[in-house]
Amino acid sequence: MRDEILLVGPLPPQIGGVEFFVEALLKSPLREWFTIRHFDISKTKSRSMAQFSSPMGYARSFKRNLKTSFYSFGYSLIYFIKYLFVIPSRRIGLVHLHSSAYMSFWEKCAYLDLARLFGKKVVLHIHGSSFDRFIRESGRFARGAILRHLRRCDRVVALSESWRTFFLEYLAPDKIAVVENGIDLSLYRELEPRPAPVPTVVFLGEVCSRKGIFDLLPAFKKVLATLPDARLVLAGPGELEKSQMVARHLGISDAVEFLGPRYGAAKAAVLSEGWCMALPSYAEVFPLALLDGYAAGLPVVSTRVGGIPDFVQEGENGLLVEPGDQQGLAAALTRLLTETPLRCRMAEANRRVARERYDIDICAQRVREIYQELLRQ
Repeated sequence: MRDEILLVGPLPPQIGGVEFFVEALLKSPLREWFTIRHFDISKTKSRSMAQFSSPMGYARSFKRNLKTSFYSFGYSLIYFIKYLFVIPSRRIGLVHLHSSAYMSFWEKCAYLDLARLFGKKVVLHIHGSSFDRFIRESGRFARGAILRHLRRCDRVVALSESWRTFFLEYLAPDKIAVVENGIDLSLYRELEPRPAPVPTVVFLGEVCSRKGIFDLLPAFKKVLATLPDARLVLAGPGELEKSQMVARHLGISDAVEFLGPRYGAAKAAVLSEGWCMALPSYAEVFPLALLDGYAAGLPVVSTRVGGIPDFVQEGENGLLVEPGDQQGLAAALTRLLTETPLRCRMAEANRRVARERYDIDICAQRVREIYQELLRQ
């Protein structure tokens, strides 16, 4: 009989990078190698697709008004009670927890403690872009609790080598495994690039300060000074009203298109029309949006934060600037939009690296190796 894995994580229609990754992993060959039992912890009424489709919906979801907090706590309590009845099963050999920072981590601590009580192997997959701040800025007692729980895991999964280096400050090397993110490439295998007739920059993700949107808008104004027919397309939920107001203040509204959220085939269609992609974030672990850009054949302009420098190679498949450097961001975007040979070379490199490195099947193989190693023990 095959080993049974309990995979704990949310799925769409709740929206976020963790959700899309878990969904892709469940569609991968992992189910052919193991009996995967998915324990869905989606909080659809506190972070839902319908909510995020409204202006400001995504940003407001993190402000934790009373109603949102009530829903979130209620979901957490109900799921943990259900978990109490699931985890004693003798068929389950390993629990794979997907977590970000702050409240998400503290919730997973309860799941971790109960799994260890019943003698299960535990893999903790860290997705949070602010996990370094979460540890370093926590008080002494909270930090001690964080580290105790990390050390109780059989493996802590880091999404890149730079995040592995960070965790080495607190954990033994054999406790850490690196598993780079992967995406479902089926949307892009038959996708035909259809570049827009004018220079077009695509932004994909949450429209907010953390993603650098309020650096991108003034930087794009500088791009328009060189390329007056250029367009900026923003695809994603978030602070749309505020961003539109900033665009009007800068006098670039006619050149900026706010699409709102785009998923699945609609997302791929938007990317297919781009000339390049911009993601000038202030904090990231391993953004799936850039992998979507790679798969669609877009060169990228991003920032030297988190795990981004681990997979955006300067001058090879993209350009990197410092977060907040609007002048550097404008120069990098202008360079990609005007230097056709460079843009085409990077586009082909990104299509190739998406196939060879970031297919979810490759990611699943690495997860398989971790499961097998731990279950043999």
